[in-house]
Amino acid sequence: MNVLITCAGRRTTLVELFQDAVGPDGSVLAADMDALAPARQVADIGFGVPPVDDAGYPEVLLDIVRSHDVDLVIPTIDPELSVLADLRQPLAQEEARAVVSEASLLNVAADKWETTRHFQNAGFRVPETWNVDGAIPSGVPDPAFVKPRRGSSSQGARAVARSHLAEVLASVDEPMIQEVVDAPEITVDALFDFDGRLLHFVPRLRIRTLSGESIQGRTLPPERANPWLEDVLAEVGVLGARGPVTLQAFLTDGEPTLSEINPRFGGGFPLTHRAGGRYPEWLLDLHAGTPREPRMGDYESGLVMTRALTEYFVRP
Repeated sequence: MNVLITCAGRRTTLVELFQDAVGPDGSVLAADMDALAPARQVADIGFGVPPVDDAGYPEVLLDIVRSHDVDLVIPTIDPELSVLADLRQPLAQEEARAVVSEASLLNVAADKWETTRHFQNAGFRVPETWNVDGAIPSGVPDPAFVKPRRGSSSQGARAVARSHLAEVLASVDEPMIQEVVDAPEITVDALFDFDGRLLHFVPRLRIRTLSGESIQGRTLPPERANPWLEDVLAEVGVLGARGPVTLQAFLTDGEPTLSEINPRFGGGFPLTHRAGGRYPEWLLDLHAGTPREPRMGDYESGLVMTRALTEYFVRP
């Protein structure tokens, strides 16, 4: 099989994991608008593409799929998820599949205000949240956490003292305010099959992050966040989860506090893979028509990941 990873950027390990999964008879392609994107150097073939919001972006992807017999298209960033969802039918005509969730989940996950509202109404604990439309709402704590409703990769997200709140809000597109949750933060990598059935999940503690991506983490035992975890993942499945989904939450007293949902591979996924969540291989099996049975709790807990920079040298 051949796999195309889009907006591949620095996801070099994800490229390598798919290379291992496809084996010597397959290829992994990486597309990115940056000619020096490290993932393009690691992939079997690298492609330059327009920005995701360019009108020509979908047709460029389809051309790559057609010319290289691509079987699976794997997105890596939030802004491209709806683009690939719209390409489902054109890709199916090429016998290819975009590994992306249904629009019902994408719409909720893309809008963090809607994420908070939906899961609070479903009975899950979420941070206290204020949607900002003009004046600063009353009751906002000091400090408060500001982030854009439709942000990605923690861009524009930060804790802010009340005295600087108005200034920061003015610099953020569609800002919202949340309470600062003082508790350990976890990420949960999960995999759903193409019918929306949960197959596997791995919760991991975020020890240290850089630009919103985990650079140090530790896998947690399944019971650390259960039964809350299975309940929230069941709700994500009902919303239309397909393929990889990443949750973020805080380990608050009583039950965890859900903060975000990203229907894609998370940046710290290599830790989940090394612990036993071999999602690239399982996705290839699913696409080939080989069913996978759920494997809840089947991973190594207590495994720690730490990352360092790697250099790639390129000649024109």
